[in-house]
Amino acid sequence: MKNGNADESFAVSGAQFNQTTQGSVGGIVQIGTAVETIALGDVTSAGYAAFRNLSTATSGTAYIAVGAYVGTNLHEFVSLRRGQPAVLPLHPSVTVAAKAYGQALPLRYIIFSE
Repeated sequence: MKNGNADESFAVSGAQFNQTTQGSVGGIVQIGTAVETIALGDVTSAGYAAFRNLSTATSGTAYIAVGAYVGTNLHEFVSLRRGQPAVLPLHPSVTVAAKAYGQALPLRYIIFSE
């Protein structure tokens, strides 16, 4: 990250994750402006997730919010601008959901079993 006098780097190359149960689910989904849950398929206990906003727009402020879906509410904890990735550990029983702001946007995701 570089912004004026602020210059920070944080590398996580070579990071490894252990799985109790082999498995993952992923793909590319078009996220609309209403909350959409992301199906875990055969993953019964979430471990880690990787997300990337695949928008190639060269302007605009549209972004994708990712979070935990509880009841009827999306508790947003990640905001992905165009091209931005995120990798994070998940609570094993989380219901993952996403919502696009501004316009529908493509989201690449992979969720690994715990």
